[in-house]
Amino acid sequence: MKTNSLRNRLLLAAAGVIAIALAIAAFGLSTLFERHVKTWIDGELDAHMTQLIAGLDRAPSGDLAVITAPSDPRFDTPMSGLYWQITLDGKNRDLRSRSLWDFVIAMPADPALDEQSHHHSVAGPDDQRLYLMQRHLELPPRLDRQRAKFAVAIDEAQINSAVWRFAGALAPLLGVLGALLIAAAWVQVSVGLKPLSSISSRIAGIRTGSERRLGDDFPDEVQPLAREIDTLLDARDQQIARARTSAADLAHGLKTPLQVVLGGITHLKAKGETAIAGDLESAALMMQRHVERQLARARMQSISFASSADAAAVARQVISVLQRTPNGARLAWSIDIAPATFVRIHADDLAEALGGLLENAARHAKSSVVVNASRDGNRMKLSIADDGPGIPADKIAEAVRRGGRIDTSGPGTGLGLAIVSEIVEAWGGDLAFSHGNGGFAVTLTLDTVAPR
Repeated sequence: MKTNSLRNRLLLAAAGVIAIALAIAAFGLSTLFERHVKTWIDGELDAHMTQLIAGLDRAPSGDLAVITAPSDPRFDTPMSGLYWQITLDGKNRDLRSRSLWDFVIAMPADPALDEQSHHHSVAGPDDQRLYLMQRHLELPPRLDRQRAKFAVAIDEAQINSAVWRFAGALAPLLGVLGALLIAAAWVQVSVGLKPLSSISSRIAGIRTGSERRLGDDFPDEVQPLAREIDTLLDARDQQIARARTSAADLAHGLKTPLQVVLGGITHLKAKGETAIAGDLESAALMMQRHVERQLARARMQSISFASSADAAAVARQVISVLQRTPNGARLAWSIDIAPATFVRIHADDLAEALGGLLENAARHAKSSVVVNASRDGNRMKLSIADDGPGIPADKIAEAVRRGGRIDTSGPGTGLGLAIVSEIVEAWGGDLAFSHGNGGFAVTLTLDTVAPR
């Protein structure tokens, strides 16, 4: 059993407390039963004592004798466990029950004649330990006012045996009671920890995008935790929004100057300053790679798992932009994505990824580009197929590497597919390339999200 489990710790603690409580109950009940048995035995011994005292009288010979002995037949059975004895003060003679046989009980000393019963534990015959009731009395005048000690005793083993039989009968009942208490503790712990399980499932829902916040339908003891988590998520969303805004501001602030620099480089080349233009172009492209890399990193660090995007809407938006470019205007575009097809990714990141893939398709396609979506369990596959030559299978790894370029005839930084791959992986998706049907296809796979 795992000791780092809160459920197991609570159950172990409950089981320990229940075991201690049952042990105390068993001891207490056994003690109470023992007292009850001794009280009952005291009554029996007192009745025998009364009979013994009443039965003491003078025999025809003139000596004291028990004329009428207690009626219990065990007094006549040797070593039966029930005994009586009368010791006369100053007389070297004892009157004893037949059950003592030749054994003489060492009568404890009582300091006064109080006619009260006193209890003692003394040695008995056959290594028995006796529970003894004793009275120290002065006999009546007809018996010469002699002083005598009257004792009636029973084997303590009989008392202990009764207590142990009671404990044996009590043990199964306490075992059933303990099992019921442990079951009740398990139910209590399960009910008590259920809000934590609910929090765990809702956090998982937030991670997958099916939930946005934990909410406030928790017990008072758990609600502060849920409120703090929701507050943390709010702060996280605000940080994400600020990060995206900063990334967008940086993009707008740097791309325009870089375009100006690249335009100046074109003029220098036109004037024949090819050496200087080449150096400046290398530096500008390096700057552009660093800018795009840092913008991509900013997007990766600001991921919110509560984000979702409508794949059909984003695809139409990106294609509408590409259709106004020279490469896009010459192609036939087809979108086969059902409305309200939501995937777990921020709309801006999906636009960036589809934009990079569709831009490559527009550049290399001969006549058409087809975008479709198909569901595969909890995943959605977005496929972009064109009738162009595509990327050779042995060059795909190079194409998705940062700075890797397969087509060096046109402008570019070699970061397009690398950034797309990083975006998709950051959102837990996959990117696959395939050849077939006279063209090339790129499949982007992401988790689906229920529409909100």
